[in-house]
Amino acid sequence: MLKTSDIKAEVGQVARILGGLPQPLMVLQDDGSLVYVNPRAEQVFDGRHAWQLNGRLMHLGQLDAQTLVCLLGRALCGPVDVALWFSPGLMTGWLHLAKLGSELAQAGEWGPDNLLLTLHIDQPQLSQSARLEALCHQYRISNTERYVLMLLADGQVVDSVARQLDIQVSTLRTHVRHLLEKTHATSLMQLLCWLGSAAAAPR
Repeated sequence: MLKTSDIKAEVGQVARILGGLPQPLMVLQDDGSLVYVNPRAEQVFDGRHAWQLNGRLMHLGQLDAQTLVCLLGRALCGPVDVALWFSPGLMTGWLHLAKLGSELAQAGEWGPDNLLLTLHIDQPQLSQSARLEALCHQYRISNTERYVLMLLADGQVVDSVARQLDIQVSTLRTHVRHLLEKTHATSLMQLLCWLGSAAAAPR
């Protein structure tokens, strides 16, 4: 079986630049044949979130070889974005497929119809933290309200949050009411969903 490290083309400086980028990147032909795989993409293969056979991408997340070839064909006509999930677990992400720019294709000595696959792995904690900060900034949420929202978004129940903050449940409910008024959310669930909280996911 061909190893992904054997697929790397001798492309000099372009390979060194792509190799230093933090995103997993692959250059492919429209039939799924791998032309170049950067070190971060190697980790995706090593983690068994993708696999290849004889230099051809056979699986990436939930996408099988046939689906990948269809997506690669569509990407020849224009960029394609697709949501991904990886098992085991609930890790998610998305991929972006587009034709290589002519300058990159030429510099890398790759064919003009090769495609660039960029893989993005979600980082829910960072996203939730950024959304919480944006919400606090936009709606002038107080530090106490921010802490209440952060604890609720982490999945704690109202009674537990009240005990942790050493306040009455009625006071906590007042903070929640103020959060809903400030953000114009119709419910706490809507607010938690906007934050991308696991607490808002169906159980």
